[in-house]
Amino acid sequence: MENYEKTGYLREPFRLFHLKDSHGGEMQLHYHDFYKMIVFYGGNVRYMIEGKSYVLEPGDIVLVNRFDIHRPTIDSAVPYERTVLYISADCLENCRAPGYDSLFCFSQAAEKKSYVLRVEDLGDTEAGRLLDRMKAGGDGYGWKREETLLFELFLLSVNRLCMEHKETRDIRPGAVYNPKVIDLLAYLREHLFEEISIDALAETFYISKYHMMRLFKSETGYTIHRYMTEKRIAAAKEKLLDGLPAAKVSEECGFQDYSTFLRAFQSCVHMTPTAFAEARKDRRWGTAHNLP
Repeated sequence: MENYEKTGYLREPFRLFHLKDSHGGEMQLHYHDFYKMIVFYGGNVRYMIEGKSYVLEPGDIVLVNRFDIHRPTIDSAVPYERTVLYISADCLENCRAPGYDSLFCFSQAAEKKSYVLRVEDLGDTEAGRLLDRMKAGGDGYGWKREETLLFELFLLSVNRLCMEHKETRDIRPGAVYNPKVIDLLAYLREHLFEEISIDALAETFYISKYHMMRLFKSETGYTIHRYMTEKRIAAAKEKLLDGLPAAKVSEECGFQDYSTFLRAFQSCVHMTPTAFAEARKDRRWGTAHNLP
């Protein structure tokens, strides 16, 4: 299961696994084509998502949207125990129903830029009990169908937690972050497909460009250019899967020319845009990508 998590492939609508290990250090920055939910049980872990850093406590539920760049920093002196759910975009869409938005917990996390739910006594909640049943597993008649139903009910219970506390902060712990960097990230996402120079960006935020670049790298772990490139490539992949020609995708995603797009795509995905679109025809649900 550890290798499964590190590989980051999803070949089914959702996948659950429980891990307890003592591998410490700071993982590489990475993102996924799928959604990720982590239920934290124990350890000394700081989780960074899109420039915000959280010290996790038992019962925390970490919500990672598709293409959110993130990584944990783990203290090897304390075993890190968690349950991880990988969830495909198609799976979440298929769970939608009249009056029910199955993506609510993830979309709210993105909207509030707050990626952790703090649930006291998780095991005593409906969500905790459903998750325990899923972890227990089974091999009897109809188990796969039962597992799917349990997953859908668990997702519903997490969405209810978010909805019930929609206007409050009582289940969203504070994060450590630099407000200037968060403003920069928001600006970059808003102007993702535009040509943005470092000089113009520094002028917009009334900051020295050298200080801005050092601050961005120290707070997020990646350069401004690399962040923009990864986000553009993530958007490009979605457009390719929607059937758009690679040349059109290059233009829509803000690349100066096709050769620049091709080099960036191969650097991030390790294959050409055409090869990527062909490879996804095998119904692989999602992949994870590490930033160098």
